[in-house]
Amino acid sequence: MVFTSLPVATAITDCRPDKIISFGARLKKATLIFLGQGMSSFGVKTCGDYLYSGHTCTLILATHFINEYSPRSYHILHFLSWVFALTGMFFILAGHQHYSIDILIAWVLSSRLFIYYHTLANNRTYFQRDKNRMRIWFPFFSYFEENVKQALPNEYISPKIICEARTMLNSWFDK
Repeated sequence: MVFTSLPVATAITDCRPDKIISFGARLKKATLIFLGQGMSSFGVKTCGDYLYSGHTCTLILATHFINEYSPRSYHILHFLSWVFALTGMFFILAGHQHYSIDILIAWVLSSRLFIYYHTLANNRTYFQRDKNRMRIWFPFFSYFEENVKQALPNEYISPKIICEARTMLNSWFDK
């Protein structure tokens, strides 16, 4: 990348600037990284230019989804989801897998993505004013939300297995 050239946060990775000249060698390296899922436990060695943490994005998006789509009365679940997300980010930093700026950028990007999407989805006036402008600036959003005429209610229904487990536990304790 042009903007940043940070080394990997771990000291065990050898980051010599190797030049891969041929297209075949580049394709082979890209295939190895793809098949190894980018993880060092599969023998993948990449150097620098992380810029954001995908693990942090996953933690933050999962936390936002839990807080948005679970009932408001589930305070303990909301609190624990943030505790787990923050703990996960701490261990990413403690394990020297990312720099703190990577974590911060991932947090900002993923939380803004979640909030902007839900703002657009819950506010239909954006579509009513200028549909063509929305299609140009937000093509994916326009495609996925095209047939939705109004903001959908945030309804929560426990999965059937949870309801059955709750009934079974209540019957055990009532005896």
